[in-house]
Amino acid sequence: MTPAQHRLVAAKMSEAELQEHVRQMCAGLGLAAQHIHDPRRCWLPGWPDVVIIGREIIYRELKSEYGRPTPEQTALGCKLKAAGASWKIWRPGDLLSGLIGAELAEVAAVQTELFSA
Repeated sequence: MTPAQHRLVAAKMSEAELQEHVRQMCAGLGLAAQHIHDPRRCWLPGWPDVVIIGREIIYRELKSEYGRPTPEQTALGCKLKAAGASWKIWRPGDLLSGLIGAELAEVAAVQTELFSA
């Protein structure tokens, strides 16, 4: 895939489509993953979209390629990182580049070469 094609596919992918890819990858790797369906009901505003449990716990905010986190999401992400947690924003481009697969493989303690682009 050319860089231009990569950007086009990433730009067209919705957050819901990205979420489904992440869900399937977690299931395939045997990772426990929870998606918050209605973040308005969370006690902490800005709670990450997905919490994934493997050999460590990671917190990920899912966004479309050009979506922006809310101030509450950014603030809570900073708090999680300050407490030593792994918090990041994942976008469709990260899926297409193999970054998400590599990070999930690391959490699942499998060979990361399986998910290289």
